[in-house]
Amino acid sequence: MFSEERRQEIYTIIREQKKVKVAQLAEKFSVTLETIRSDLKYLEGEGLIKRCHGGAILGKQEIKKISKFSDSFDISCLLHDLLIVRERKDRKPEGKVCVLGSFVVDIIANVDSFPKVGELINSKSNSIGPGGKGTNQAMAASFSDAKVHLITKVGEDHFSKYAYKYLQESGIDSFTIFQTEIEPTGSSISYLADKTQNNITATYLGANNTFSEQEIDISLPYVSEADVLLLQGEINIEANIKAAMFAKSVNKIIVLNVAPYSEDLKQLYATLDFITLNANQASHWADIEINDINDATQAINVISGDENKKVIIYMDELGVVYFDGRATFHIPPMPSLRVDTMAATDAFNGAFASKIAAGGTMHESVLFASAFLSAFIEQKGVTAMPVLSQVQARLKSRLEDIRPQIICNEKRCI
Repeated sequence: MFSEERRQEIYTIIREQKKVKVAQLAEKFSVTLETIRSDLKYLEGEGLIKRCHGGAILGKQEIKKISKFSDSFDISCLLHDLLIVRERKDRKPEGKVCVLGSFVVDIIANVDSFPKVGELINSKSNSIGPGGKGTNQAMAASFSDAKVHLITKVGEDHFSKYAYKYLQESGIDSFTIFQTEIEPTGSSISYLADKTQNNITATYLGANNTFSEQEIDISLPYVSEADVLLLQGEINIEANIKAAMFAKSVNKIIVLNVAPYSEDLKQLYATLDFITLNANQASHWADIEINDINDATQAINVISGDENKKVIIYMDELGVVYFDGRATFHIPPMPSLRVDTMAATDAFNGAFASKIAAGGTMHESVLFASAFLSAFIEQKGVTAMPVLSQVQARLKSRLEDIRPQIICNEKRCI
């Protein structure tokens, strides 16, 4: 657990119980006695509590010291029990989405075109920003009007503090950050080619691949409270499996974005309601080269499997091909000015999960996600999410252009 979160919860416990014991806190948080003593010393230094033999009590002057405490981290930390909640005033969320996934620091180089083997080129600009499929999709779901809880993990490095600060200010309703000293915070290096707006990315997942069984157990109440559990392939498979099996046992809708592709993700098949992929990922899963809509339809026949899972394949400039359990449909891309396609599929998946959580049909949800994506790629940066009113207006004005076209009304029609 992130140290700021642990101290925040310790402070909340002391406010409620008035007195705590070091040993009890150490057992609760599964840390050493010395770690708890260090936390209590920090809180005492901020004037919030008073240490006593074997524990701590609430400081008499704690209210007067709040302004000092807020110098070190956000005042909202004092008002919530583990969670940082920042609801936008104009929002009335209709569905709840729990995202178990990655936080990654993105290092992006803008180039005219990709370098050839052995070629040294100059980039036009470099930037560092927040990313990771879990975080990106949580952002998209939040801006699509879902109430979102993100569960992620970082290292004990300078990027971890960046992650915590970013998520506090992101607009995501609430989050849980676990922390490890074994691996660093995840990071990725991307080349974005201005001429084609294509990108190549290499990611080191680091801490994201170290979720423990205990950490998932701690997170299960958030899964239970959600309508949809949204998963990707950027955390260790054991964590995904445990969360998915629990979600299925309590009748939650489970969406898996197969990104990046891994054979291990097929272990989740039995638990899934929706499987989303891009053409490259679908090609790997189905072992079919995908160049057109017919190829995508054949791939869907394989991916949906014996249980007729609902499948979505994002085809970039060819639109979306999807199977709703009975028939296969194609939606052409919504017209848009392509400015930045980084994290485009993350925008799609977050928006899709949000609409499903709100009770939308698969057709409604794919249409909404397509409109959200088309607005997203017209802005620069993976955090530049469109507002809901913008997406709704776009969807209403262009609905006739992108109505689903049925490809076949039987699963195996090609």
